[in-house]
Amino acid sequence: MSRNQPRGVTVTLFGVVGTLAFAFLALEYVLVRVDALAALVALPAPWGLDGVLQALPAWAAWAITATIWLGLLGALLLLLRDRSAVFVLSLAFIASLITLGWGVSAMLEGQMQLVTIKPLEYTAALGALCFGLWLYARTAKRYGGL
Repeated sequence: MSRNQPRGVTVTLFGVVGTLAFAFLALEYVLVRVDALAALVALPAPWGLDGVLQALPAWAAWAITATIWLGLLGALLLLLRDRSAVFVLSLAFIASLITLGWGVSAMLEGQMQLVTIKPLEYTAALGALCFGLWLYARTAKRYGGL
């Protein structure tokens, strides 16, 4: 499929769903990390990521940050039918595996719930989202959809 042919419905669907999911996570991340925004604008209370980010060791904080922002970039590239989406989403998936490592270690240490989020479920969901988008992008690239 060349770039001049019409976009497939599934490329649009995966691109939109991935972009919206990671945009939600990026918004949550910004709300938690940028305290100066609260002084300028009345922002809604974070949905639960604040408890997770406070409990993270430094290596896991970098991994979750990379997962969220690389996932958003990769989903946008998928929506734009850019072939580099496969590479960016593979990096996001690797970062999500590191984050999942923290989720497993948190579970083994007895941290079954942090504020409103269960670390293992949260990190597994991030990993599943990254893996699904990467797998679709790789398949679409192989068969000419990107």
